[in-house]
This record gives sequence, structure tokens and C-alpha cells, in this order.
Amino acid sequence: MASIIQRQFAVLSFITAFLFVITGVLSLGGNRMMIASSAVQQAATHVSSLAILGWMGQEIPVLGETVQTTSDRRTNSVTGFLFQLATSIQPGDLRSLLGRELPGMVTTEDARFVVAGKGATLADFYVEYPPHPKQVIDASDAVPLPQQEEAAGDKPAAEEATKPVAKPNTGGKKIVYVYNTHNRESWYSETKPVGTSVDHPTRNISLVGKRLSEALNERGIGSDVSKDDIYQELLNQKKDYALSYAQSLQVVKAAAENNRELHYFFDLHRDTAPRDRTTVTIKGKSYARVMFVIGKRNKSFEKNEAFATELHQLMEEMYPELSRGVMEKGAKTDHGEYNQSISPGSLLMEIGGTENTLQESYNTAEALADVFAAYYLKAEKVGKPVADEPAKR
Repeated sequence: MASIIQRQFAVLSFITAFLFVITGVLSLGGNRMMIASSAVQQAATHVSSLAILGWMGQEIPVLGETVQTTSDRRTNSVTGFLFQLATSIQPGDLRSLLGRELPGMVTTEDARFVVAGKGATLADFYVEYPPHPKQVIDASDAVPLPQQEEAAGDKPAAEEATKPVAKPNTGGKKIVYVYNTHNRESWYSETKPVGTSVDHPTRNISLVGKRLSEALNERGIGSDVSKDDIYQELLNQKKDYALSYAQSLQVVKAAAENNRELHYFFDLHRDTAPRDRTTVTIKGKSYARVMFVIGKRNKSFEKNEAFATELHQLMEEMYPELSRGVMEKGAKTDHGEYNQSISPGSLLMEIGGTENTLQESYNTAEALADVFAAYYLKAEKVGKPVADEPAKR
């Protein structure tokens, strides 16, 4: 018993000394490290109840025996927990090691389809965007636009058969806010790729956000669109690209504070999946398909998920196969929250991929406006709360 206590004391002493040294190094280097509540919450989710009871059981023998009989002989060591917390690899589970590299090994704990659209595959569980280079893409590198793409400013008429019979009316209130966290995402038809990125400073997904906002306003849905260049703001503040969602959250919060009527926040992205999975032809017109992404790190994600599922089902009726489905990403995957805790009506939507065109994405913006207008009109008729009330801000 004495030797066990000595070993535990030695381990705790080593950990304490290690933390003391790290803290000293950070202080000398002038770094200011703050642990966000979301990070603490994520760390806490890695600790199982059995693990905590097991550690307590080392001091309380009766409790330890009870835990041992109910834990199916699973080992919950301090070192195992620290290793899993640091690497996201679960000791004894090979899938957690290979899951991010082999689609067949991806676990439902990381991501899953709530509703799968046509052609949905496990490959869709990859991160929505590859690593981004540090350099800024110069506008002079852009591929000259084809003449038909230059004419994209003329708004394509949506299919008359799919428009709502009646026109919704938000009474002059702007209830939708459209923005782009990765605002420079572009397409091969618009720019030359640099490294792993297909970006452009002006011909990018923000144009689709603008078109969606305009189309919503035309259909009686009061909408506003962000003009923030998130990528440039990160550069100006010398922040890493991985902090894009934290930066866009500031934009969304400011919009919500300025207008308490905002219920819906649509973050438009461009995916990297191949063209055969991101394109559909409906009545002779080509569209960039839509993927709804829900982050489970948002504690109220079920409401966002229900909203996305309803839009998916309505889209299937009005524009068959335009939706790729509703994907749910777990708390351990990427950012996992996507600013969706701001409101039950907050969604991330992947519009097409790098092989789609701006015109196809414009067509989708028009279709998406039709679908949302029909959703809102239906909600008005039944007196249903519109995607519930937004969370208190």
C-alpha cells in the first residue's frame, strides 16, 4: 500500500512540476492563454462517470468494488484519459485512430447523417474545408470570366411552378441574416487554385450570400447580409484561419444586438466534394446542391436539426434531389458548434463544391429562397412559432 501511495504521489508531483514549468514558459514568452468555456466543456465530455467514480473508488473501497462490477472491466486510468484528451484517440479503439483517414472507420460519435440525400456517402464526413494557406490570393491571378458568367448579374428566374402561391410578409422586419464564415471560398471557374485552397478576394461565396438575401427580400422575407471580409479581418489581427468561426461569431452577435427581430442566421459555405455529388439538373437547369450541417457542440442542437430537416423535406418536394441531406457533426469533430447556439434558426449550408459555377450557385440561392418562403408561409398559416424564439442573447 505504501508503494502505491508513493507512486501516486510521484505522478502528481511530476504533473504539478510540468504544469509549473509550462506556465512559467508561457509567462516569460508574453503569451496570454485563455481557456474558453467551450474548451472546458469539451474536455469535461471526455470524462465518463465511471472514470470519476473509479478514481474516487481508490479512496473508498466499497465504491471501487461497485464501479468494478458495473464497468464491464473497462480500464479508466488517469494516463488513458490524458492521452485521449490530448490526441482524441481512444485507447483500445482502433477506429478512433483511423477514422479520420479511412471513411469506413468513421464513427457515429464523430458525424452522421440525420437525413441522407441522394448519393450521400461516408466521404461527406470529412472536414468541410482543407488547410488554408497563409498567403492572400491576388485578384490578378483570377481566371478571366466566360461571357455567360459575366452576365450572371441578371438574376435567373426561379421555376414558377415551385414558387409559393401566396407571398409571405414579415411586416417590414428583417428576420434573416446571411453571412459567410469562409467568405473567400470560390470555384475553379472563377480562380486558379493556390495550394489546397480555391479562393478569390471578390468572386467568392459572399456573392451567393448577397443573392440569397436579395431573393428573400423579393419574396417578402426581410433579410440582411453581412459585408464583413472575415478572412481579411483575421489577417489584420494576425489570427489563424482556424479562428474563422470565432471571428464570424462576433459579426453575428453584433447583428443580433442591432436587430432583435433576427431569428435566422444562414452561414453559406462552398464544399470540396466532386461535381457528381454537388450538382443536380432540375427541369433543364443546373444547380449546386445543398448540404445542411448541424454542430452537436451546441447544447440545443436538436432544434437547429429539426429546422434543417424540415427545410430538407420541403426542398425535396419543391426541388427534388437539390438537398444532399442533413449532416450532424459531433462535439469532437472540428469546430462542432458553428455559431448555431445563437438561435434555433441558425444553420450552416454547404452550397455546391469547387467544381460548380457561380451561376449554378446563384440558381441555388433562388431555389433556397423559394423553399424558405414556402416554409415561412406555412408557419404563418398554422400560427406556428418561426423556428422557435431565438436563444436569449
